[in-house]
Amino acid sequence: MSSARFDELCRRIEQEVDHGHTTAAQVAIGLGGEVVAQRSFGTDDGTPFLIYSATKPLVAIALLPHLADGSLALTAPVARYLPEFGHHGKADVTVLQLLTMQGGFPLAEIWPDRWGTSEGRRAQFAEWTLDWPAGSRTEYHPVSAHWVIAELLERLSGRPYAEVVHERVVAPAGVRPLLGPQVRVPHHVRVAGTAPTDRAELVDTFGRDDLVPDITTSPEVLLLLNEREIQTAGLPGGGAVATAAEMAGVYQHLLHNHGDVLPHAWLTDARGTIRNGSLNISDGVPANRTIAGVVAGDDGYHLHRWFPASPRAFGHTGAGGQLCWVDPDSGLSFSFLHDTLQLDPRIEFHRAADLNHLALALLR
Repeated sequence: MSSARFDELCRRIEQEVDHGHTTAAQVAIGLGGEVVAQRSFGTDDGTPFLIYSATKPLVAIALLPHLADGSLALTAPVARYLPEFGHHGKADVTVLQLLTMQGGFPLAEIWPDRWGTSEGRRAQFAEWTLDWPAGSRTEYHPVSAHWVIAELLERLSGRPYAEVVHERVVAPAGVRPLLGPQVRVPHHVRVAGTAPTDRAELVDTFGRDDLVPDITTSPEVLLLLNEREIQTAGLPGGGAVATAAEMAGVYQHLLHNHGDVLPHAWLTDARGTIRNGSLNISDGVPANRTIAGVVAGDDGYHLHRWFPASPRAFGHTGAGGQLCWVDPDSGLSFSFLHDTLQLDPRIEFHRAADLNHLALALLR
């Protein structure tokens, strides 16, 4: 790895701090099974950040052993395992549709008083209705789908989902709990900037009007994760707390995993179902969404998926521009975390494009 190019990457992050786009950030690079470089800006290496939706692959990957041993089938209806979920027209929603954001209930709500128990969660599922027929379209489910995935983990394993995620995905990498009641206090998140009022300015950045992303979760909702009670609740769709080095390390372990906890071919399994033909309703980009995360792809939309130009790069972004991915071709894992939700999406888009490009250029 080129140390000079890592310094260049860090200078780009320093520009974000200098311009007030963020006040604290971390970056980490994994290679060859370990974290080989990291740096912090406005904080120290040990202070964790809220990673928001970069949580999603950690939770979904924990399901892979059940797919491998046959206790869970992608083509089966979710209601086979969670009967309560089948009410109000959801009886035919399959596990595959659930995992690939085609379930049809993107904005279904679950109230905090039902987060903490299996009974409460299943009672809430029973009340949900479909916004559109499952499998007919792809639309990002910010919260709802991963509550169901978490409940599947509990039903199939017989243990709390946060414990299962830790034991199967996080602990094997030598990382402390990232989800649930044991998480550390993360860096406080703030909101900055102003939203553009001229649509043409956004179109100029994103390329076409239909590629301008919609806001799926408001800043007010995202800021609720500054509250300690919500941080420790273990929101499976976005509640993990981690350092950049921990995320780069987890992805390195996953890349080099030899089947000690997860199936040996976990990466093949996790990337095996790519929905290229279905457009994301929220941003008009073909949905390269798999059963666990997102793949960069080779169709020219990798920037809009917040990924580098490496077709097999796999991972998930998080609200505010948290970047977490691993590239099987180069062997790199990359994590950039920071503390600011920008109201102007152009800032996040340009930063992600620059950082992902610079990260991929690190290898000589």
